[in-house]
Amino acid sequence: MRRNNNRRDNAKKERIVMLASSAFVLAALTMTGIYMKSRDVESEDNGYTIDFTALEESVDDKYQEIAQNTEPNLTNEPEMLEDDLDYPPMEVGSGLVEIPGLTDNLMEEADLAHAEQLPDISEMTEQPAVEPIEEMETAQEEEPEETPEAAEHEEASSQDVVVDRVLHFSETNGLLKPVSGDTVIPYSMDRSTYFSTLDQYKYNDAVMIGAEEGAVVSACAEGRVINIFENEEIGHAVTMDLGDGYLITYGQLNGINVTLNSYVAPGDAIASVAAPTKYYSREGSNLYLQLTKDGVPLNPESLF
Repeated sequence: MRRNNNRRDNAKKERIVMLASSAFVLAALTMTGIYMKSRDVESEDNGYTIDFTALEESVDDKYQEIAQNTEPNLTNEPEMLEDDLDYPPMEVGSGLVEIPGLTDNLMEEADLAHAEQLPDISEMTEQPAVEPIEEMETAQEEEPEETPEAAEHEEASSQDVVVDRVLHFSETNGLLKPVSGDTVIPYSMDRSTYFSTLDQYKYNDAVMIGAEEGAVVSACAEGRVINIFENEEIGHAVTMDLGDGYLITYGQLNGINVTLNSYVAPGDAIASVAAPTKYYSREGSNLYLQLTKDGVPLNPESLF
């Protein structure tokens, strides 16, 4: 029972304290409000006073001044804008400055003045033209007549041009003997023959004709030079195409006087006999002669 009574007493005390505090706070706020109202509307700050009512009046005056200045010009008198420019009006129409709506007329006037200074193109192009036919006749009259010396020169030049010819050869046509002399080593493909320098027997797909060193070698038939070469066995050599698959090779030559792709006729001098190579030192100087048909060796001596 005592505990319950104590709790009730404590609760009453707390309520009384809260009410007293609230009353004190309300009284303090009331006194503060009364003090503030008692002061003047204007407040002092370091000796300067701000008057907001004067500021509002000056803003109204500015609004009225702007409205009066922006009223449209009801009179027909043009405004003199040129007085406000820092440069003459013609500078605006120059080629460096263009203002749409302001410089259009000035640009057109400048173009017209420039066009009046240009010469009339139609007067420049009205000169009579020379007829092409007359020019051609004049050129033909001025051409010099061809002299006999010039004709001979042109004929000689045309002879220097090599024209491809179709060559034909048949075994029935035969071959001219290229040099005068006896056969040193005969053609032999069916059995071996003796080579004295090599001291051995072997097959021979060509014929070696003995001739003195320096003897002239003549073409056996018409042909075209297709190869000029040198090797260790037959020395300097020339191969000619006779046509229809026939090729002939001349070996152990000296002083070759034909060129590649040149044509020779039967009996033309093509070279001379050279000193024998080491393969034919015992046989002496001779001409190596080989004939083939589609790569197969033939006996040229049988066609002399």
